[in-house]
Amino acid sequence: MPEMGVKILTKNKAVFFDLYGTLINIRTDEGDVSIYEVLSRYLSYHSVFISPDVLKKTYFEKVQQHISQSKEPFPEVDVYKIFFNIMHTFGKGKYPQKTVIDISMLFRSLTIRRFEAFEGIYDNLAEICDRYKTALISDAQWVFTEPEIRILGIDRFFKYQIFSSRYGFKKPDERLFNIAMKKLDVKPKDSIYIGDNPARDLIGAKKAGMKFLLFRTSCKNYNGFEADGCFNEYHELQSLLSQIV
Repeated sequence: MPEMGVKILTKNKAVFFDLYGTLINIRTDEGDVSIYEVLSRYLSYHSVFISPDVLKKTYFEKVQQHISQSKEPFPEVDVYKIFFNIMHTFGKGKYPQKTVIDISMLFRSLTIRRFEAFEGIYDNLAEICDRYKTALISDAQWVFTEPEIRILGIDRFFKYQIFSSRYGFKKPDERLFNIAMKKLDVKPKDSIYIGDNPARDLIGAKKAGMKFLLFRTSCKNYNGFEADGCFNEYHELQSLLSQIV
C-alpha cells in the first residue's frame, strides 16, 4: 500500500473527454435570422453577395445535402467546407483558407447564447493530466472548436483532440474512439471516456470497449449499455476515477 501523500501514477491508462456539454456549458441558436443578416452584410465586404434569407436557406440545405449523400452510418459535416462552397458559389473571386475560417468563426460567434467552462474542470483536469494520458473526443467543428478551447484555456490539457468534422463521421461511431486510443497507445481496458450524451458517448465508448462515466444525465440503462459511474459536479470525479481505474 502506498504511503500517505504519495501520488499513484497511472500513465499507462487514459482518460478521454467529450467537450460540449461535458467540459463546456454551451447553448447556440443557428435559427436566429439576425445571424444571417449580419453575416450577409459582412460577406458583401468580401464580394460575396447573398441575401440573409438565401444564406440561411443555403446553409441548411448544404448541411442536409452532405448528410444525405454521405455513406457513413453517422455522417458529420465540415462547416468550413460548407462556407467555402457558399463563398465560391455566390462570390466573385477565390477565397483563401484564412478568409473562409474567419467567416466560419464569425458565424459561430453570432450563434452563441451561452459559453463557459463548467465549474471545477480546471483543477480536475490538472490533476488528471498528472496521473493519466488524456485526449478529447468530440462531435465538433474544428474550424471554431480549436479557437474555442484556446479561449477557455482547455487546449493545454490535451495534446490530442479528435474532432468529428476532421473525419466525416461522428459518435457513436467506434472509429473515433479507436483513433484516440491509438494516438495515446492505450488499450480499451485501460481507457475511460467521460461524456454527457448516452446515445453518442455511452454507446460509442462501450462498443469500443472503454469504461464510461456519465456527466449530468440520469444514470440508467440505455439500449443495453450502462455507465460505470455517474456524477453531477466535478468535485465528485476523482473519487469515481479511483474506483474504476
